[in-house]
Amino acid sequence: MIQVKEVRCGYGEKQVIRGISFEVKEGEFVGILGPNGSGKTTLLKMMAGILTPESGHVLLNDRSIQSYRPKALAQKIAVLPQKTNQAFSFTVEETVQFGRYPYQKGLLQSLTKEDLHVINKVIEQTDIARFKEKSIHELSGGEQQRVYLAQALAQQPQYLLLDEPTSFLDLAYQKNLLDFIKEETTSFGLTVIAVFHDVNIASLYCDRLLLLHQGKAEVFDEPDRVLTTERIQRVYETDVTKLHHPLRATPQLIIEPATVSASSNERKLADGWRTYGSNGMTYSIDHPLRILSSHKDNGGFFWKRSLGTGTWALHDTSEQSDGPDDMLFLFQADGQKEYAAESDGDHLYLYGMQHQGELTVWLLLNGFLSDGAFVQLMGQLMRIIQMETSLNIHHLCIAATQSQEDLSDAISHALLREKINHLFQTLDAIKK
Repeated sequence: MIQVKEVRCGYGEKQVIRGISFEVKEGEFVGILGPNGSGKTTLLKMMAGILTPESGHVLLNDRSIQSYRPKALAQKIAVLPQKTNQAFSFTVEETVQFGRYPYQKGLLQSLTKEDLHVINKVIEQTDIARFKEKSIHELSGGEQQRVYLAQALAQQPQYLLLDEPTSFLDLAYQKNLLDFIKEETTSFGLTVIAVFHDVNIASLYCDRLLLLHQGKAEVFDEPDRVLTTERIQRVYETDVTKLHHPLRATPQLIIEPATVSASSNERKLADGWRTYGSNGMTYSIDHPLRILSSHKDNGGFFWKRSLGTGTWALHDTSEQSDGPDDMLFLFQADGQKEYAAESDGDHLYLYGMQHQGELTVWLLLNGFLSDGAFVQLMGQLMRIIQMETSLNIHHLCIAATQSQEDLSDAISHALLREKINHLFQTLDAIKK
């Protein structure tokens, strides 16, 4: 266990860390968050024994970290810095071998069989065997980071300290690196303490988060209790919205821009109607729409520029600027189809299709809806349709431009029922 007790530290007259206390249990993945200048890296250096606290203590297994000899400490703690500059052009294998230095004894420090076994194991684990004979300088930033991780793991540490391990990595390298480190904590009991700038990545991978603010510990707890909207807005001094990951019970935060482009108010939904015919119908527009779908296979929230329903022939021939990922396509079988459209000025458009005794209805809105308003409106739309017709519903979609005007309370039940009634009269769908 690592215990941090009332540590204080600074540079010159400036005190950076001002009385922080917490402890990290064995096998935990702990993330350290905070704005620039809050003391994240300084705290990590004290935990690694690189900096000595001006007051307070860092204890490793109930013993002051400053009391360990360097080699003994290196057998307990390995550090992976944000970026490592290596002056000499060692090979990848030679670079990993340096991780065995804490275990070498005597003047003639040669590698033992145990050293070679550990080196080969971590090279395989970190997937760097294919370029182990290359110079470290020939590798990309992501590949180099994996080499230095292998070097750290070659120390066989109980604790791994990481300083912004994903800062210079693309998405694939970030995921691969953190997936591997997380596996080491869950399967082999490695304890990991990492500084993160990205609160969302930290939320996904860490068991607990320490949030620093002005050199003090704001909170140390599980991600969903740390990453509250009020706290993050206050500490980071920026507007955020809290969302939840669709597959995990971990919060995700998105920043809110100060203004929305004025051009968003000039969007004309009527310009987006594109095709309808024997294969089905599509609606496309030149900016993403927030869409809520009730389809049994493709239900939920989406950001898409195009909606499509019908046969795959329609999907395959639709003209889209960004390919099939830009369309929410909802499959329907072959057969005769009837279409109708209904509008209310520039803000509300209804598109309907009747096919084999089933109805498809799309409600398009020029304005903003909260997710709660989307869900409420979907329920309202479904109830009105069930009152007006006995036909089955194939699927419903509500799409909004999310421009500045808030429509959450602007779409009345009476207006919606009137427009649906007109739509169904055109479709000859008023059947009871």
